Amino acid sequence: MFKVGGFTMMLACELTPATNCLPQDVSLCAALQAVLAYADGQEDSSISVTSVEGRIVLSGEVETLSAFERAVIIAECFASRPIIADLAIRQRPHTYLDASAPRIQLVKNNRSDKQ
Repeated sequence: MFKVGGFTMMLACELTPATNCLPQDVSLCAALQAVLAYADGQEDSSISVTSVEGRIVLSGEVETLSAFERAVIIAECFASRPIIADLAIRQRPHTYLDASAPRIQLVKNNRSDKQ
């Protein structure tokens, strides 16, 4: 794990006895992760890129569905390999005003306490 700009980058390769992590896979993952970190629309995303059995795996979180789709498209174009996108979409809390809800009105009470 290392820092690039304001982003923390984690590079990993799935190591099993049957497969070895190739240096070109590590380089590809590092380059793709840097491209995704600085891509337009990915400012609030947190994406890690790994290589597993020749496939590129994107994991982490993105802010919107649009950011999810953009990350996958960038990875497909950049890597020219099968992409597995294991990305969660963060849900931002929304405030809605319901037009049918009763409105509260403040009414100035001019009554005198003397009775």
